[in-house]
Amino acid sequence: MALGTQDLELIKQEVAGIKDFYTSRMDAEIPPLQEEMDRLSSQVGQMQEREREAQRRGILERAAEDGLSRVPFGKYRGMDALDLACARSVLGAQLREPSGLNPRMLEDWQSNLKAAMDSTIAGAGDELVPTAEAAALWQDVNLETMIAPLFSRVDMPTNPFEIPLQLGDVNWYPGTENTAVTNSALATARQTLTAHELVAEVPWSLSLDEDAVIAMAGEVRSSLVRNAVEVIDNVLLNADTTAANNINADGAAITASDAGKAQWLVGFDGLLHLPLVDNAAQANNHNAAVDADMFNEVRGMLGRYGVRPSELAYIMDVNTYIRSLSIDAFRTLDKLGRNATLLRGQLGAVEGVPVIVSEQMSLADADGKVTDDGNTAKTGRLLMVNRSQWRVGFRRELLIETTRDIQKRQNIMVVSMRIAFMERTGDRSKARHTALQYNITGVAA
Repeated sequence: MALGTQDLELIKQEVAGIKDFYTSRMDAEIPPLQEEMDRLSSQVGQMQEREREAQRRGILERAAEDGLSRVPFGKYRGMDALDLACARSVLGAQLREPSGLNPRMLEDWQSNLKAAMDSTIAGAGDELVPTAEAAALWQDVNLETMIAPLFSRVDMPTNPFEIPLQLGDVNWYPGTENTAVTNSALATARQTLTAHELVAEVPWSLSLDEDAVIAMAGEVRSSLVRNAVEVIDNVLLNADTTAANNINADGAAITASDAGKAQWLVGFDGLLHLPLVDNAAQANNHNAAVDADMFNEVRGMLGRYGVRPSELAYIMDVNTYIRSLSIDAFRTLDKLGRNATLLRGQLGAVEGVPVIVSEQMSLADADGKVTDDGNTAKTGRLLMVNRSQWRVGFRRELLIETTRDIQKRQNIMVVSMRIAFMERTGDRSKARHTALQYNITGVAA
């Protein structure tokens, strides 16, 4: 959905203010302090959130027009299908383990929840809430993700799932009347998407009554969405199936049980793995501060894959983005004009190619990888990708299940998904559709 004029103007003003502040510091040759870098990073995040909030408002307005209103009355007033589904999941856990609970309380809870569901999905709330739950949660996640929307999405009916690719080039010949032309033997290929599961547990303590669950619903929902978004963008960028000297934990070995690191071992390799490991010719040691040439340099590495701006995207970390604001050729929103079309997370463009800023792209060491025990040098990275050459697949979107731990008096919400990611050529060692500038210096205060 396009942003409204007022929303776009606010974002443009924020970007212009950040750029003016940063440029004035650079012109005066005053390096920014770490506190200033942190403040600017926070403002970047706030701008992205403002854009997403505008999109949310538009979706809610359309939903209301389509009759998909929120609960209009009662205890659950104002809640949508996902809020109700979270409450329903907790109630189900209590019904499976009713020990120590008041049966009358559970009956009232069940009755209230059923009435609320029927008010949002007329006459069929109980039957359709699982479907509506998945759609509502996935809608929230899609609004927050910045990397996943860049690529074509495939809903996988089976696992693995094979996608037929485009035919090979057709041969052309001069035509002669009444003479059959030589046939072209078209090459065919397919791409295999294999989904891998990501699972998280969210334990939360509360009084086991209906009012307490209603009070907690908003916080639980926001936590689910925030963590799902972070892990999806994280694995699409950083996934590496190698346990020893992982590109995110260089110099160490990680396991599938390491908190905060295990997700990188999900089962496929992400975007950064291709230029850093699979085809090192696609990674360039910039070894210099940000400049205008670094954008064209990395684009040149894509060859024929770097021709069409509509197929391309730059992805960079927050620090590198802030430093890039001092480059005149870096076209931020204050230059894009009133009719700018934003990709999710886009805060600028270079020669028509959108620049996506992601918190999931970390500062790296001088070799472009993240050192496990701390980077010696904190350098930036600029990734360029041809979006048409990657596919994201989902065999299962987010599934929410709740169980009750009587001893700890906790509800444990288990959230899982099955995700696949694959580049199109099938030969990463020769793929030229993705490239990286690393060792961009001077981006950390």
